[in-house]
Amino acid sequence: MIPIEPIDLSAATPFDPFSYYIHILVGLIAISAALIALFVRKGSKPHILAGRVFAIGVTIVAVSSLALLSVRMIPPLLVATFLSVYTAGTALLALRPAGALVKVAEYSLSALIVVIAGLFVQMSIPHVVQGNIPAIGPIVILAIPFILLIGDVNFYRQPSRRQELRVRRHLARMIWALVVVIRAPIVEVNVVLQIPTPLVLIGPLVVAPVLIWFFMRKFPKKKAPQATPSPEV
Repeated sequence: MIPIEPIDLSAATPFDPFSYYIHILVGLIAISAALIALFVRKGSKPHILAGRVFAIGVTIVAVSSLALLSVRMIPPLLVATFLSVYTAGTALLALRPAGALVKVAEYSLSALIVVIAGLFVQMSIPHVVQGNIPAIGPIVILAIPFILLIGDVNFYRQPSRRQELRVRRHLARMIWALVVVIRAPIVEVNVVLQIPTPLVLIGPLVVAPVLIWFFMRKFPKKKAPQATPSPEV
């Protein structure tokens, strides 16, 4: 996620070389694992292993991102750091039975992303007021957290449907996590790629729903089981 200038693998300056190279390497591994998890048979050993590697990779990348952000703070990438942890975390928790610890973890992740969004707004307002950035920029960046938090509210309000919705929620959140993680290196190398900034920002809002629609077709909503009629006496 850092820096915004073209990546120079031969020079980590001004960042700590260990954090810098671990960040890049683990990020690539995490993206590869997520792609494997998407395309292999769901529930298979490769799928489960790839999903775990992705979740662990996202966590390591988030920690290394915080180390890099402590040197050079970039608010949009701060949001992306915690958003990747939030999406991957809620994806994994969706598959767990709704025990007390799982619910606390889910609510905590939702609360965390609300706090991060609030910090981002606080950091962005002065730049918008001064005319350094257009107001639409922060709005677009916060669109993904907003969409996902609405999904959280909907999911939490239907505890009786958790078993029915859990696989679909897991899949959707993993796709959002993948899209967020992929956008980060694109931002890093965009000085070289020269992709229009609006496309980099808005692209995930188009790509993620399309991917979710495509893969959701393999997981249609399960109909509620019908009661077996009692035999006539």
